[in-house]
Amino acid sequence: MLLRLTAALMFVSAGGMTGIHFSYKLKLKREVCREIEYLLRCCEIYIRCNAMNVYEISGHLRRDPELTHLEFLSRLPEEFSEGINFHEEWRRALASQEMPEEERQILAEFGDILGTSDISGQLSAIGSLTERIRQLEAQRREICLKKSRMYRSIGVLFGVMVGILVI
Repeated sequence: MLLRLTAALMFVSAGGMTGIHFSYKLKLKREVCREIEYLLRCCEIYIRCNAMNVYEISGHLRRDPELTHLEFLSRLPEEFSEGINFHEEWRRALASQEMPEEERQILAEFGDILGTSDISGQLSAIGSLTERIRQLEAQRREICLKKSRMYRSIGVLFGVMVGILVI
């Protein structure tokens, strides 16, 4: 009987942990949106105030501690090299990171416009992308509020259900 109770408690714990895991994944998507918005704001400042080129921007982004979930940035080149196309490197680095398709699309578009037009053209495109990521972050926040608690509850309830079946 003690073994069955122990097994039941383990199933409840496992269910709860599974629910917490799925809840965390929702929060992570929201955090990625926040970091992308931060990245866009930083790049806007780098371009507007300092007129930085893509390699200087890349170097700053690689070292920024606020961009921990955007691991692809560490794969970007910091210096110009003959025969290496920055935009191709951006796409290749972006493809190496797992993230939702909407965020990937926004970052891909940003990588395509970065350094390809004059300052005002880049700032205009960044403004448009910033608005899109803000809308996406609002959607992610709403989904997180609705589903996060549900995932945790369902996980625990599923664990309780299996625990009762074990007893």
